Amino acid sequence: MSTTMSATARVPLARRIALAGCAVGALILTVSMAHARPTYFDAFTTLYGIGGSDNLNACGVCHIKWTGTGARNQFGGAVEQQLYLGKTVTQSLLDIEGDDSDSDGFTNGDEIMTYLTLPGYSCSNFLLANGAPSDWHTFITPMVASCLVPHDIRVAPTDLSIIGEAGELATAGIEIFNNGSSVPLEVTSYGLVDGTDPELAVSGPALPVTIPINSSIIVEIQFTPAGFVFLNDDFRIVSDDPDEPIIDVPIQAFGVVTPLASAENRSTCFREIDKNFQRFAKRHSKEWNRCYLDEVQGVACDTARRDLKIENAEAKLRERIGGAKDRRCDGNNLSPSFIGYPDVCGGGCGAIQTNTYEGLVDCLVCRQDEGRDATLTAALGTAPPDLPANVIAGKTVSCQRQLLKQSGKAIAKGLKILGRCELDNITAAVAVDCATEHAEALAKLKDKVDGVIQKCGSTTGLDGCLFDPEFSVGCVGDSALSVAGDLTDTVFGLD
Repeated sequence: MSTTMSATARVPLARRIALAGCAVGALILTVSMAHARPTYFDAFTTLYGIGGSDNLNACGVCHIKWTGTGARNQFGGAVEQQLYLGKTVTQSLLDIEGDDSDSDGFTNGDEIMTYLTLPGYSCSNFLLANGAPSDWHTFITPMVASCLVPHDIRVAPTDLSIIGEAGELATAGIEIFNNGSSVPLEVTSYGLVDGTDPELAVSGPALPVTIPINSSIIVEIQFTPAGFVFLNDDFRIVSDDPDEPIIDVPIQAFGVVTPLASAENRSTCFREIDKNFQRFAKRHSKEWNRCYLDEVQGVACDTARRDLKIENAEAKLRERIGGAKDRRCDGNNLSPSFIGYPDVCGGGCGAIQTNTYEGLVDCLVCRQDEGRDATLTAALGTAPPDLPANVIAGKTVSCQRQLLKQSGKAIAKGLKILGRCELDNITAAVAVDCATEHAEALAKLKDKVDGVIQKCGSTTGLDGCLFDPEFSVGCVGDSALSVAGDLTDTVFGLD
């Protein structure tokens, strides 16, 4: 289940945005540091001579997930039990060759060596496999051509719970699979059985819809609670499956209301966050711009000085937001959730939890690094950890300096303009779209950045988006405004 929730009804300025390696070795249970074991997958394929396009040349031999990691199937679980006894991988595999892990009437050894079928699955549990290839149902059990019937439907999940914040939209998907081996599946209807709750809705492909073999469709359940609410309904699917013409998926929908501090207290706290972040961002931007400008002039950047100044600026930010000098946020017993801040950071920093002020500041610092990278890439063609490869001199240095200077100014002034607007939104009866409300002022900032290149005496050796084969004359200015908008979203929890 996936849900989309916003912590606040304020108008956002912008909404943007590994596969783990094939590693049966995620089963690794180290008996001792001195007893190093070979990679599990390599040990398995070497022992049984498996390779190339063989059916069993996959991590799904042991794992539920076909690409490896995570939960094991019945065969992988049996291997794991042997490893707990301190055996090597190879010995563990050998010792369970005579077992029938999936209870399909064939030993693990026979399935692997004679039939090249999966020793951890039978036709009763093969649907547990996650991300398996389209033909995996043909090598489950020896002498069984396919575990699929010719005409069949499958639905996931089989029951659904969805949580939504009052006044916000939450969504979750129900996937309808053609689980048959040879016949297209026709879905003639789907929808909520009760259908009387206005807070629940359904969105999906037009009906009737035909699902080809090895394909699926996704229907979206939409939930917009008005307040605290608990709803029960069934999502009904009608198809031409001969055995299951009607399938009901139970749905439980929970509407919640997150308590918020008063608008005045939230405004006071956000004003402090905004003010102190702007100070940090200005220092951060100045030091990185200075450093890269040195590099393109052929002078080594004084990284120690740069890092020290940025560290000091970050320390002050942490001191004033959630630290000893915080008087208006944490110091006033306002948690991030109490001021309406989301639980996770935005942009490419989504792994950062923001339910504490320490995490919130981590998020701000991470997003500032992203803004720095976007700015330097647009203006110079490179960003950390890659230093500029081009070397410039003469009038070009002045041009590069002005380009960086005006980009920094545009971001700083954009943050100030947009921040002031978002602060007003907190206490306003009707919130406005700040980017639209201040479009004229923001356009002037962009024009100043874009106008730098027209005043350059020389652009010899310059890099960046202006000098890409398919450049846009306003690309540096666009980047500066985008950074200002994204950072404002982060400061006010609008990502």
